[in-house]
Amino acid sequence: MGNSEKKLPNSSESIDEELAKDIARLYNWAQVEGEGVAYRDFSRQRKPRHIRTAQDQDIVGNQGESAAVFEPITENPPSVEIPQAAPTPEEPLIIVETSASQVSTGPIQPEPVNSVTSTTAGPELRDLRVTPLAEGISPALAVYSLAGGVGKTTFCASLGRILCSLGEQVLLVDASVSGLLPFYFGATDLRSGLRTFLAPEPHYPPLQVLGADEVTKGWLDGDVKAAMLHAQRIIFDLGPTSMGVLPEIFGMCGLILIPLLPDLNSILTVSRIEASLKAMKSRGIQIPPAFYLFNRFDENDPMHQQARGLVQRQCGEHLLPMTIHGGAEIAQAIASRMTVADHAPESDVTRDFMEVASWVRKVAPVHVVGRAPGRWSER
Repeated sequence: MGNSEKKLPNSSESIDEELAKDIARLYNWAQVEGEGVAYRDFSRQRKPRHIRTAQDQDIVGNQGESAAVFEPITENPPSVEIPQAAPTPEEPLIIVETSASQVSTGPIQPEPVNSVTSTTAGPELRDLRVTPLAEGISPALAVYSLAGGVGKTTFCASLGRILCSLGEQVLLVDASVSGLLPFYFGATDLRSGLRTFLAPEPHYPPLQVLGADEVTKGWLDGDVKAAMLHAQRIIFDLGPTSMGVLPEIFGMCGLILIPLLPDLNSILTVSRIEASLKAMKSRGIQIPPAFYLFNRFDENDPMHQQARGLVQRQCGEHLLPMTIHGGAEIAQAIASRMTVADHAPESDVTRDFMEVASWVRKVAPVHVVGRAPGRWSER
């Protein structure tokens, strides 16, 4: 009996043990010593050129921290072109808000994305298609994280702005109750409800932001679903206040994007996220495909590469090959009430968001109203 009760090595236990060893090495390499050390970023003690700023309202709103760490902009950006040049920072590009009565809700044909190419996505990602959504509900994605301060709101605003510039009718749903999304598009006041913003470029469709004082199932079934009927692309910015209605929100989406930072806090949340999604599936809740993406990433930093390797081992192909660079342009754009795509259209960060937007359009294409066939005629 004694010999038969001995447990054989379990593959999952072996993986967990190896993961613990790798995390210990990262602690050592990051020169974090002693107990009770406030540890946030692998590169914090290694790169004195970091810029700390309190301008990132996304981080302040979600985590309550007083400062954020931004990586310096790196060289060799992906070969992605920006479809529409924006004014230089000396002439701020502010998207103006307008009333809903001034906006047409008719279908808008998206512009082709031939100028946007994904140079790093593998074939398995390019060929992926999300589960079709219910008729009348537009393709939606949820930006989700258990770690605070990963830049979810900045990510939602920047991705929504890029997709809008590609001709999609975009609805940003603030399910975090932070109320910060409108400020990326020139808003000057904090209020809930549906708000519509127009870009300076006349050929861009309007972009809408929907917020609430409280995220409830009634709000989702009423205001959110009603607004979704007039949009082609919906992006949910999720926060702690939306955890009670996650099953309902995930059921409305066809894709989940999970931003990560190359730090220990983000890495340790991956297993918790995977476990929570698995638990929801076991209860019969429909969960769309979830993909992880590194934000404020420096490919030249070995610590960042090591962090990416750890997540790659856990998530496999569900870790996207593209990353989002860090840079001072992000804080400068937020301070100017703009997205980074408007503030610094030629920056590495903007090019990264272009690549992510291209990937989203490939894996979750929007529904385009078909055009009736017609023959040319001589005048």
